[in-house]
Amino acid sequence: MGSFKDNVLMKEERTLLKRALALNMKRYRSRLRLTQDQAAERADLTTKYWQRLEMVSQIDLPSLPALLKIAGSLEIPPWKLLKF
Repeated sequence: MGSFKDNVLMKEERTLLKRALALNMKRYRSRLRLTQDQAAERADLTTKYWQRLEMVSQIDLPSLPALLKIAGSLEIPPWKLLKF
């Protein structure tokens, strides 16, 4: 079992990763001039799920298959979604 300090660091890293993902999803979606609905449809995801992923305040992180779908719908390599 990890220490309290380790758990706090993991939470902070997860928060940073989520922030990068949300902001990058918005950035690349906007560059393609897609609505959230259009981007979600291209990724074969629900609009509600896409919206939650774009919200920095939510802690949801996508699965690897979902991340690949998102990247494909935005026409970018997956690593660009996680770039800080």
